[in-house]
Amino acid sequence: MNLDGEFQLLKIGELAALAGISVKALRVYEKKNVIKPVRVDEASGYRYYSAGQLEQVESLMELQDMGFSLAEIEQILSGERSKEEILKLFEEKERSLQEVLWKTQAKLEELGSIKDRMENGQDARRIQEMTDEERAWYLAKLVRVNDHNVRQALSEAIWL
Repeated sequence: MNLDGEFQLLKIGELAALAGISVKALRVYEKKNVIKPVRVDEASGYRYYSAGQLEQVESLMELQDMGFSLAEIEQILSGERSKEEILKLFEEKERSLQEVLWKTQAKLEELGSIKDRMENGQDARRIQEMTDEERAWYLAKLVRVNDHNVRQALSEAIWL
């Protein structure tokens, strides 16, 4: 609060510094109607934000970290969506993130399998003796022919 009993407003640069983001990001958020300044000085064009908007910016950044788009975040923060609509957005994001997690887990297992075959396979002892071309073919074969890829290819073929 200032001496006149009014709440102190923050300039765009001040809010950006407090939130740890760029002024450019705040301008994008304004353009997308996600975070709007409480006041814009017509003479100078300066944008002013309330201290409470720092929480909105922090929420926005947290939602972005979870993978929400600015359009989805605008829907969440606007207060115009029902609880059910917001819950549906969260459930969709949860399913999407779970799918990414499953795919990442499968890739990790695949890498472990390839690494194991490289370390313990028949050709593993002579991989250092191979020419660059032979080694490239061997590694390509390892990557293409593994249980996970075979299961995935068979699964896709069955459902075609």
